This record gives sequence, structure tokens and C-alpha cells, in this order.
Amino acid sequence: MSRVIKRYENRKLYDTEEGKYVSLEEIAKLIRRGVDIQVVDNTTGDDLTTQTLTQVIFEEGKKGRNPLSKDLLHNVIRLGSNLLDGGMQQVRHGLDQLVPEPLHRILTPPSAMTTNEMNHLKQRVETLEAAIKTLLDQRLGTQQNDSS
Repeated sequence: MSRVIKRYENRKLYDTEEGKYVSLEEIAKLIRRGVDIQVVDNTTGDDLTTQTLTQVIFEEGKKGRNPLSKDLLHNVIRLGSNLLDGGMQQVRHGLDQLVPEPLHRILTPPSAMTTNEMNHLKQRVETLEAAIKTLLDQRLGTQQNDSS
């Protein structure tokens, strides 16, 4: 079950399990520890998890800890919802095959990993990025053919 984080109108985040306000960095730490979270608007009950996790990735990137390549980020921005609509299930399937361990393992601080583990993980991420690039290229080719 996901830990519920309430987001208030003033943009503060409240961890209902711990009974305290939390920062985006604290949410990132929870996720690295394997905790699934769900962020909901305190007033409307709307699910704000995706937006909040995007903010977490943004904050990680500002600190130089972004686990996503710039090519992957460019393609996500270019394709927007098209990538999310049709391709995400394929990406998830690819992730499950290429990264069977939880994704938070990728975000483990480098000091906690051996050089061998880092090299192995880097190779797996490169393989995943290549698979995603192929998927995106195929999707762009399909879209260009459809518009012709």
C-alpha cells in the first residue's frame, strides 16, 4: 500500500503516516528506500503523484543527480503524451526485463555501490536507453507516415 502524502493549497506536503510536513528531498529519500507514495490534493482529493514525482526528478537534476540522460529527456518532451499513451507499457515491460531490481536501485548513492555494480548498472541503463530510443524512433516514424 502506498504512503499518502497530502498536498495543501500552500504547496506544503504532509506525510500522513509520520504526521509531519516533508520536503521533495525527503520524498526522494522515501522512494530510494523503496516506499511507494501517493500524493493527493488535500482539498479535492485529486491524485498529484505524477506531478510531484516530476518535481522530485527536477530537484534531483538541479543537484546533479539526475538518473535520466539528456537524450531521453529530449524525447520525452518532444513526444509528450504520445510517449505516455502508447509507449509507456512497452517501456515498463523493457524496464522489467532489463532492470529486474527495483528502480530505486538506480538512485542509490554511488558511494554505497562497488565499481563492478556501477559498471554493470551503467551497461544496463545504456541498454535500456537504446531500447527506448528504438521505440521512440519507431513511434516517430509511424507518426510521420500517418501525417503524410
